[in-house]
Amino acid sequence: LADGQYFFVDILREGIVLYELDDRPLAEPKPLSPADALRVAKEHFERQYENAQRFHKLARVAASTNWASQSAFLLHQAVETAYSCLLLTLTNYSPPSHNLKFLRGLAEDQDRRLIDAWPRDQHRYTAWYNILNEAYVKARYSKHFEITEEALAWLLERTEHLHQIVATICKERLAQLEQATV
Repeated sequence: LADGQYFFVDILREGIVLYELDDRPLAEPKPLSPADALRVAKEHFERQYENAQRFHKLARVAASTNWASQSAFLLHQAVETAYSCLLLTLTNYSPPSHNLKFLRGLAEDQDRRLIDAWPRDQHRYTAWYNILNEAYVKARYSKHFEITEEALAWLLERTEHLHQIVATICKERLAQLEQATV
């Protein structure tokens, strides 16, 4: 809690009982020192960005072997992890959600450049993003889940673009935090 780790801060905020026999108060979350803020943000970025990249690479492999449902699920994970990476790096908080629309909204509120990752000027682009959002559950469990090759190719390309934007924004934030430590 004292380090402001979002999982434990959520537990405190939501009043989740962990242990009732100990009457000592929980530590209060404190703002991180500039050095700690840099360290934590860097750890979040390095871990989450690499995971997002791995999911994307695995999605490409799945797509190339005609495993469309698995590719869609892995792409969902690549996008979810990219948004989580950005939110954790910038704010030290990412909600426990698999809803890409929700996460996208939170991320775009942090930096408007992220809007460019997902064009909204054509109905099919919005429909394809919605399919991606549903892939977390439906690609794994529904025998009716379908995604076209064209949609998958577009989603692979846009996910790569999202990752590039996320990397740029996160690296800028890390540079700001680094400046605050000197």
